[in-house]
Amino acid sequence: MKKCAEVKPTTVGSRRKKDATDTTCTSWSYLFVHNRKVKSIEQQLQQDGIPHFVHKTIKYLPRRSNHGGMRQVEAPSVSGLIFLQGSPRQLQAYLDEHLPLHKLCKNCSTGRVATIPCNQMEPFMRVSETEPDRLRFLLRPFVYYAQNRTLLRIVSGDYAGLEGYVIRIARDRRLVMDVGGMAVAISNVHAERFEEVDKNGDAKSRATFYKRNLHERHAFIDSFFHQVKTAQEVAAQTENIKMLLRQTHADVLSKRLDIKDAFSTFYFMIEEIGYYYAPFLDYVKDDLQPIIDAGRKVMQEIARIASTFKDEDQRQRYEAEYEELRTNYGYVFD
Repeated sequence: MKKCAEVKPTTVGSRRKKDATDTTCTSWSYLFVHNRKVKSIEQQLQQDGIPHFVHKTIKYLPRRSNHGGMRQVEAPSVSGLIFLQGSPRQLQAYLDEHLPLHKLCKNCSTGRVATIPCNQMEPFMRVSETEPDRLRFLLRPFVYYAQNRTLLRIVSGDYAGLEGYVIRIARDRRLVMDVGGMAVAISNVHAERFEEVDKNGDAKSRATFYKRNLHERHAFIDSFFHQVKTAQEVAAQTENIKMLLRQTHADVLSKRLDIKDAFSTFYFMIEEIGYYYAPFLDYVKDDLQPIIDAGRKVMQEIARIASTFKDEDQRQRYEAEYEELRTNYGYVFD
């Protein structure tokens, strides 16, 4: 159910090995690539000595021959998801040099590059290696599951120290843990003992909004998004989204924006919808439906643009970015 590439004790971007006495463990981050490129990028990371990890699932499909039976097919559990170990700055520098079309992913609940501490990533990989059936990537981000729940920590067994929320999913008691903003559920946690984590220490992760430093165009787009409380405000916000969609199309036709800038604009609009309205879906989803419907059209436009690039590398890059967006916010529009 997994594939854990060899984690070599190397310096990011270099083949120089660490001193044997160096026990420092840097954090992990992740990126999305086109699913066709996962294998070749894994090979390059292995060659360059970059510690990495790809969680893969074994699927059983009918054999193509006349002998019948089933065959095993291994594929990433989350299409194009690759974890990398190292500081975000060093990892991005490596990507800029060796894989220039790729960027580290942001944690959708903080707006910053996703980082996963080693004391969290290592048990996650250990579960993948020893009991892969217990892991399940969830469709919604971790912040979604934090609403009105108590953060717990496992204090017994092999996975002591893991933190998350105990939630019943598919009739099973599972620990939903945070992996760089993504939610991963570990099943069969009936025998483990838990303790409550300091609520003050978890206040930051429960924050509905986070501070952002927006560049000029994103700040302009942000000026058209607001919190809504009434039906009139919902209608006004829906019209703002439709207006931005029309204006971006017009700017592309008039050559004021190129297609890449249009993609970036639409991408940020989806992030804005997630930022302002996703935290409230459980409570007022029906009231927000016009905004969600308008956002769904933006998502469709993003998918259309990603498929129009003639250059294979560019098309795969933008398709991977669309998949990342689907992973973070797809639940809002499904």
